[in-house]
Amino acid sequence: MATFLDSLKVLAQAQPHSPAISLGKSTLTFGELWRNIELVAGNASRLKFEPGTRFVFACKPTPKSISLALGLTHAGLTLCFLDPFTALKSFDVRVKLVDPRLVLAESSLFTIGSKKLKWLRKLLKISVADFGSIAGAKFFYSGARLPFMPQKAKPAFEELLLEACQSTPNSREPETDSIIVFTSGTTADPKGVVHSLESISANFAETAKIFDFTHNDRVLCEPMTVGLVAISVGAHWLIPAKGKVDDFNKFFGVPTDALKLLDEIEAKSGRPHEISVFGMGGAPIPPSLVNRVIQVLGENTTIPCIYGMTELLPVAVCEGKEKLTRTDGDLLGRPLPGVEFSFAPDSELLIKGSGLMKRYLGRQAEAWHATGDLVKVDATGQLVMLARKKNMLIRGDMNVYPSLYEPGITMLPGVADAVLVGVPDQYHDDRIVLFVVPDKDSTDVEALKRSVQKSLPSLIDRDAMPDLTVVIKSLPVSGRGQKRDMAALSNLARTALEENKK
Repeated sequence: MATFLDSLKVLAQAQPHSPAISLGKSTLTFGELWRNIELVAGNASRLKFEPGTRFVFACKPTPKSISLALGLTHAGLTLCFLDPFTALKSFDVRVKLVDPRLVLAESSLFTIGSKKLKWLRKLLKISVADFGSIAGAKFFYSGARLPFMPQKAKPAFEELLLEACQSTPNSREPETDSIIVFTSGTTADPKGVVHSLESISANFAETAKIFDFTHNDRVLCEPMTVGLVAISVGAHWLIPAKGKVDDFNKFFGVPTDALKLLDEIEAKSGRPHEISVFGMGGAPIPPSLVNRVIQVLGENTTIPCIYGMTELLPVAVCEGKEKLTRTDGDLLGRPLPGVEFSFAPDSELLIKGSGLMKRYLGRQAEAWHATGDLVKVDATGQLVMLARKKNMLIRGDMNVYPSLYEPGITMLPGVADAVLVGVPDQYHDDRIVLFVVPDKDSTDVEALKRSVQKSLPSLIDRDAMPDLTVVIKSLPVSGRGQKRDMAALSNLARTALEENKK
């Protein structure tokens, strides 16, 4: 099967002068992008990086840094994404699993993560991994050379985009390991998800259909999972620049980024252009956010809400406006062609398909992937989320599924988001705290709290009624995907219950 890299090569020949990737005023055409990819691949051969060599990529997405990542992948190396802001212990575990031979990171990460600046990280209350401590690896950096960097670190663009190199890239098979991405670890220990070029390309093909990408599209998004999809079919990928709203016609982002963009558009007195598609995914999408999209962009904008995971993206998709009509759980949508699904006895969703990962790092391949989501199929054949398996709450002999009630709560006036969190008591029953995030127009916190509490009996079964309602400015999130940080929410819930006793 043809991979997305094969598609980029064809596009470089068919439309060499068309823009492929832009960030601000920096743009690469398809011809320039493919030339960079071949140069990097050739230099990888010159530096004797063999196919299968694992490399860490921790750079901001820019036209040139993406050239580096794709070039090394084209050379047969295995790309590994490691979040620099993960917990240090977790980071060390991931590094041991990956055992990379090459580290490509922002120079600022090398510096801030240095052991010599522990005092600064403590002062700033941030956690930044020490990429320079990875043993046995060659180091490359993007940006200016800064203090406390490894002495042997070399400038990535000068070394890997060396014009004079004409080495022939190593050949690779589509089924070889191509990308390793770690799960967020929000409900379990993070696992390294291994994809081949074949499985990644299958995912990309389905994602392109969701957005109906064409060579005329200008796609604003930060996640590489969708940006690479866009350029693989000839569209122009616009990487968001701080403080600037690009002239785009299609968008994809996690809910937090989507909300920021809507605020920026509204601050400029309405949308500056026609936005036909405004897609979201990577985290729960509350109905209030869908309503906000409609308010700012109008009824004609399509709002694809993607349900997927690191192991297989995408799994299902629904039109956001359909979410507004559901009160029986979180609508996920119809499974995409090529995705097969089944259910475990407890209603956990099981999936497989051509885009399914090869395996977890250090484990055997699995025929079916257990999603950890408790799901049902409605009368129309669409998937409806009931709860995360790990987030299911227990009250006596009753199982409480937060996702069954949260969408209804978020549709209440003045509510932007809501989440039910359980705290086990001494009898291992869950005491439930409802966290409510007010929308931007809600200024009276106590009035909102009273209004929500008054409405709860009509939205929540008696056994699921929260013991405490807390209005909170925003929900804690973690990781690149900005997913809800359930560990942080559990701690907040425990603290709130203890303070309520006083």
